[in-house]
Amino acid sequence: MEENGKKQAYQMGFYVLVVLAVLTIGEYLLAVVGATWWSVLIFIAILKAYFVVQNYMHLPRLFESE
Repeated sequence: MEENGKKQAYQMGFYVLVVLAVLTIGEYLLAVVGATWWSVLIFIAILKAYFVVQNYMHLPRLFESE
């Protein structure tokens, strides 16, 4: 049962890594093409920060009951 949980955690981490890579590429292309779209760039940066905090910094575990 523990092995299944690890596999799901690794799978979720991989999916988030792919999403972050796609968002980073999109963010770069948007910055190159439309530098005046700063509000969209800020939204993408906040979205990426959310994914990093939620999945890689393990902060939600601090607030779980034991």
